[in-house]
Amino acid sequence: MNELVAYRCKKCGRISYPDRSRCLNCKGREFETVRPEGDAKLLTFSDVQALPWGIDDRYRILGVVEFENKVKAMGWIKTEKPKLGMKLKATWGPVRKIQGEYVNGLVLEPAK
Repeated sequence: MNELVAYRCKKCGRISYPDRSRCLNCKGREFETVRPEGDAKLLTFSDVQALPWGIDDRYRILGVVEFENKVKAMGWIKTEKPKLGMKLKATWGPVRKIQGEYVNGLVLEPAK
């Protein structure tokens, strides 16, 4: 996976991330891909102190965001003082290193 992709149920329109074999709302099985659009709004966040192997930081702030087209996702917030409702710019980039290889994920920084 090289970027964030969500899935919209063709039957009821519910957006899911990550993908599912059946819609959690209507049990439909047909989906179309949806890419996040615009800036993301911070819905909630947490300061994580016990990080897994491959992350050299002492702590990281993880958050759940909602994009302008209603796609919701979780990612690494790169700011010291997050505030609920703040606008964030999303990129897909390295978040950790495993056996010398970078692993990519959602990286969120304050929108300018």
